[in-house]
Amino acid sequence: MKTIVYVSKSAYPMHENQLLDILHSSRIHNAALKISGVLLYSEGTFIQLLEGKDNFIDALYKRIQADERHKNIITLVDRSTPEKSFEQWLMGFAVTDANKTEKLVGYLKSINDLDLDNKSNEAVSAIKDFIESNKLNIQD
Repeated sequence: MKTIVYVSKSAYPMHENQLLDILHSSRIHNAALKISGVLLYSEGTFIQLLEGKDNFIDALYKRIQADERHKNIITLVDRSTPEKSFEQWLMGFAVTDANKTEKLVGYLKSINDLDLDNKSNEAVSAIKDFIESNKLNIQD
């Protein structure tokens, strides 16, 4: 089992429909490969946590690195892990305009959706830090 967390800049401003297209295609692809994770977007910056079988995660991350919608990709976490932090989510998702997307399945309605009690999990901590530093509208 492997977890990768990366942060990147959007190559261009992303509109709501573009973000929803990414979410939809990610969920279809991830379901087939039993990949789970979370994707956050704020003012042109993405952070994504991906978890699953090593070879599937490595292949997906290579595709993301080649994706022209991303630039300045920085890997924050790349490690083996004994279990998933987001197993129930094909792809959790949040953007700053919560009013338009809050009814989506897997949308982070609350920071409580994250297992923040697991302080030793650097991947979950990276997601939490992104939420807090970007002041995403995710209520406690």
